[in-house]
Amino acid sequence: MGTIKVGTSGWSHDDWVGTFYPAGMKRSELLRYYFASFDTLEINSTYHSTPDREEIEVWIDAARSRDNGDISIKLPAVASRDAAMKEDPAELLEILHDFGTRVLEPLDDSGVLGGVLFQASPSFFVRGDTTYPSKREHKVPVPKYIYGEGRLRELLEVLRSLPGKPALELRNSSWIAEDISLVDEGRKVLREHGAALVVVDAPSFPWIVDHLSDQFYVRFHGRNRSAWYRDLDGTSSGKYEYRYTTMELKERVVSIRKMAALGDVNVIFNNHPGGSAPLNALEMKELLGTYDG
Repeated sequence: MGTIKVGTSGWSHDDWVGTFYPAGMKRSELLRYYFASFDTLEINSTYHSTPDREEIEVWIDAARSRDNGDISIKLPAVASRDAAMKEDPAELLEILHDFGTRVLEPLDDSGVLGGVLFQASPSFFVRGDTTYPSKREHKVPVPKYIYGEGRLRELLEVLRSLPGKPALELRNSSWIAEDISLVDEGRKVLREHGAALVVVDAPSFPWIVDHLSDQFYVRFHGRNRSAWYRDLDGTSSGKYEYRYTTMELKERVVSIRKMAALGDVNVIFNNHPGGSAPLNALEMKELLGTYDG
């Protein structure tokens, strides 16, 4: 039986003060308070910028305040959104190896590194004959070199060489087979490289659970369909403004427990506006029987 850890994507949102964090709490106290409630944290600020060593040490110190506390890291957009879409993979390799040295290695050496999340571009296709199962996706010409197994294999080879447990979040419906499973090309390569397919609760991608590695990585983005499709590029927080009901969370409990029978599970809530993420995460811990607060 694997472990189930529940946490959030990000921790320092101002609107969590007074909803999750006590009113008036100093910013320097937030992260340790967070780890008093949760045993895992996904750092998503690394998607936009690379932290300095001092900031990383703060994360390490806070994670160590919790028994078995860990930190998952979202890889930078310049790799996943930009370099991964270029024909020559040299820049992608350079960015990821540099990031691994500067960010992942210190966390790994300290024993707190969990998952390493690569969130693929919405225009990252599995093959060139995609029929756009989701009619609202971007209709853009995509170079043939990013189709199929080749680019995915290159990507996962470098991810496997980095510290941490690789997890891939796909965002284009060409990866979805007719029976609402991961297409064979994707399943084959992810299994070969021991990478997890991120299980997503969101309007744009179905809940697909596939046992491809010794870990499962689950992300709850919310179900705000109207805002989601107005903001395909994710440039505003409106798409994440959603609070799950107890019944909606209960719908996923059985599935998460089945994952835990096969491996370790990280459950991350990304519906951050208004403090919904930590509140839903706490409720999920209670439903799963892992609440210890």
